[in-house]
Amino acid sequence: MAVTSRLYAGEDDYARMRQLLAEIEALEGPLVYCHVGDLDWWRFTDEDTHALATRIRLWFDHQGALVGFTWPSEHQVDLLVHPAYRAIEPAMLDWVEHLSRLDVDDPKPHVSVWSYEHDAYRNNLLMQRGYVRTDHFLSLSTRDLHEHVPEPEAPAGYTIRHVQGEADVHARVEAHRDAFASSRMSVAKYRAAIHAPTYRPDLDLIAVADDGSVAAFCTLWFDSINRIGEIEPLGCRAAHRRHGLARALVLEGLRRLQGYDAHLATVFYGSEPEDQPARQFYASLGFIERGRMYAWKRG
Repeated sequence: MAVTSRLYAGEDDYARMRQLLAEIEALEGPLVYCHVGDLDWWRFTDEDTHALATRIRLWFDHQGALVGFTWPSEHQVDLLVHPAYRAIEPAMLDWVEHLSRLDVDDPKPHVSVWSYEHDAYRNNLLMQRGYVRTDHFLSLSTRDLHEHVPEPEAPAGYTIRHVQGEADVHARVEAHRDAFASSRMSVAKYRAAIHAPTYRPDLDLIAVADDGSVAAFCTLWFDSINRIGEIEPLGCRAAHRRHGLARALVLEGLRRLQGYDAHLATVFYGSEPEDQPARQFYASLGFIERGRMYAWKRG
């Protein structure tokens, strides 16, 4: 199986990467390492987009079709591989480990790799290379959109609508930074994200308070090839929590996905104690946990 690799070289490569993710999802169903909306969110909110050409590596088959790529970021990496080409993963890890050794700003270089609990091939490969599975995982849950989705009810004093271009950008960013204390979201990043290929303005929802401020938000991404939507991110400003805004936003988003003839909605959430409310919240809306993706660490 002749395979070649090279560094990321621009927008044509990005289109190939998005196409590969759609192909993987078509073959493997919703339990994938990355939804096409994830990739857009990562790429367009990355603080250092100029470094793509030095961090992202692509692997091609003998006919020149993309069969895998790495997406490293902040001591972790996602390996995205066509299921017929899993044998390239050792070479992908070679590249990732090479990058970690080049990080001169880190006195103790390390890298973590994501692997699903059921992914025996990758789990065995990581163990052989000295990686250890941590307790940290991301859960992937799905919601069948063929089932009834209740009509959302906006709490008194709030309006649910979608982002209306530049007029909402600053307020949306302020809400994001308030909802996530460690967020480095900026106006420039958000402006970039709304130009991502998968972005649809009518799926970028906000709850607006009577004073005109954005109180909560929920962005959904739709893979039109596989008819699968994903929620990323969902957040609420501290002063507006416990009013039912998140529920109203998600229900509105699910109904809009149904309008696109989506058959499934997905969401990832973490394993930390602060993530438990999200687990319970999505379960209350009909989401069912399908798999857990663990972080394996070496270094």
